[in-house]
Amino acid sequence: MPGTFPYDFDFGTALTLPTRDDVGQGARRLDGCYVDEGEGEATFVPPKSFLSQPPLWRIDVLQDLMHDFELARRHAIVEWAQSLAASNPLVDEAVRLRAFRDACEQLGIHMPANFEALLVLAQRFKAAGSPDPT
Repeated sequence: MPGTFPYDFDFGTALTLPTRDDVGQGARRLDGCYVDEGEGEATFVPPKSFLSQPPLWRIDVLQDLMHDFELARRHAIVEWAQSLAASNPLVDEAVRLRAFRDACEQLGIHMPANFEALLVLAQRFKAAGSPDPT
């Protein structure tokens, strides 16, 4: 996909997903996310309670959500790449990577600039027997 992704966060090589331990005390759920599981499409319809908050508060909350969504998206990209690599272990790694990049481009999936580093990190965790960050 040409150009830069509009919300490129600098995660370094982090792939650890947020957990309930990351939720602040007193935090409440934000309704408004709808997912069509059959189509894999989603929409966020901000509820009135969200829209009634001050604009800077909404911007801050949305940026926090975008950050966590992007981290979860990168996690899924690495997981998908690993599953494709496992299904084609005899194919040269460079060929697999090029095919994966081509598939992502055709599907409109933006690849993180440090994708290869994320894959290497995930492979090292797996080889070391550590809990995989993916």
